Amino acid sequence: MPDRSFGRKPAPTWMRPITERLSPTIRNLVIAEAVLFGLYVMAAPLRVPMTVHLALGPMVAAGEFWQPATALFVHLDLWSFVFDLIGLWFVGATIERTLGRRRFLIIFLGAGLSANVAMALLMAALQWPGLYTGCGDCVLALFVALGVLFGRAEVRVFGSLVLQARVLTYILVGMSVLSALLQRAWPSLAGTLVAVGVGYFLSGGKLGPILNFLTRWTRPGAACLKCLKAAEASAARST
Repeated sequence: MPDRSFGRKPAPTWMRPITERLSPTIRNLVIAEAVLFGLYVMAAPLRVPMTVHLALGPMVAAGEFWQPATALFVHLDLWSFVFDLIGLWFVGATIERTLGRRRFLIIFLGAGLSANVAMALLMAALQWPGLYTGCGDCVLALFVALGVLFGRAEVRVFGSLVLQARVLTYILVGMSVLSALLQRAWPSLAGTLVAVGVGYFLSGGKLGPILNFLTRWTRPGAACLKCLKAAEASAARST
């Protein structure tokens, strides 16, 4: 008798690099982001309400306190949608497998909400008219977690390009900070820094490496100050 079962067929071989990074949690997040972006693109009457009431904007100061949460799942342009999902796909499953689903979601949502709350406060203080959407800060926090957890371990970025996990993290954080500075987008800069901090500490980062890094930058300045004082003392003795 022929087999009439309707079991799920295995994915084609060429799709394995894609499907291996799509855990159920990552897949559900991708679906949520894609559904809302699809509604924004295809349902024209919904665009204005989604922009005004779901994106993080001036209305949050008028009492729409849900915006820091809803803005994480709303995209108003194609490029931010694509890059956010690529980043989530690239790093999400690795962090989830390493830390577990609950801690992964705490980092993802905790960093995103904290960043959006910081941006909302600064937008209200500066009367900033801009709009912020997407899970970019959540994804950035996941890359920070990748750097904390894997450090010098090599990560295949694309093709034959391989970088240390921490180097990849430095590059992405640096690009985000530089972009905000060049645009003078101060709320965005605040959100980026908050997301980086939350991602760092929630993934197990310690304060010691940060203090060591800051000490390396302050030591040259202290050395120069000592040299100046010694030169002044020598000049005083000579006179």
